[in-house]
Amino acid sequence: MSSTRTHKWDLWALVGLTLALNLPLLLGCGPLAGGALWASLVRTFVHVSPYHLLLDAGAFFMLYATLRERGAWSRLLLFGGSAVGSLLAAVAASPEFAARGLCGLSGAAHGIMAVSALEMLSVSDRLNRRVGWSLLGLVMAKSAWEAVTGQVLFGGLHFGSVGSPLPVCHAGGVVGGLLVWWFLGWARPDRCAQR
Repeated sequence: MSSTRTHKWDLWALVGLTLALNLPLLLGCGPLAGGALWASLVRTFVHVSPYHLLLDAGAFFMLYATLRERGAWSRLLLFGGSAVGSLLAAVAASPEFAARGLCGLSGAAHGIMAVSALEMLSVSDRLNRRVGWSLLGLVMAKSAWEAVTGQVLFGGLHFGSVGSPLPVCHAGGVVGGLLVWWFLGWARPDRCAQR
């Protein structure tokens, strides 16, 4: 099966899941409710407004579509690591989590952005490597600043409701995505054969 065809099924599965879980919002009924740990993992796909859905899901799916990781399951693991890292950071470091839970794909998008930057570093083209280092530095610095200050960078520039963000989730998404990326590289059969 071709790489493009393989790439499409996982991307379209995530798009379909996002649309299905945001159907109440898209039909004008408001977002799905919930705040518990399991509900928040499901609510990773759920958004508080059409603007929030467009912003978060748009950024996430553009980044996800650029992943060069060969297998669909590997890309899904990168997404899962970013999403779980985002959720665990919110649980561990955000007092607001218990009351509000977590929703939206921004934490996972930050993790996928970090992985995309690392993938750019593996290309021999000098410009791609420079852009990769710049993007990796920016996403890590932005996420660290947000985690320390408790403020979302550029939060005042939004044109619509994004709810009440838990800024630490962006750093958690970066850490989760990078850990899965490292694990996938470490566990590759060709790498294991060299040991």
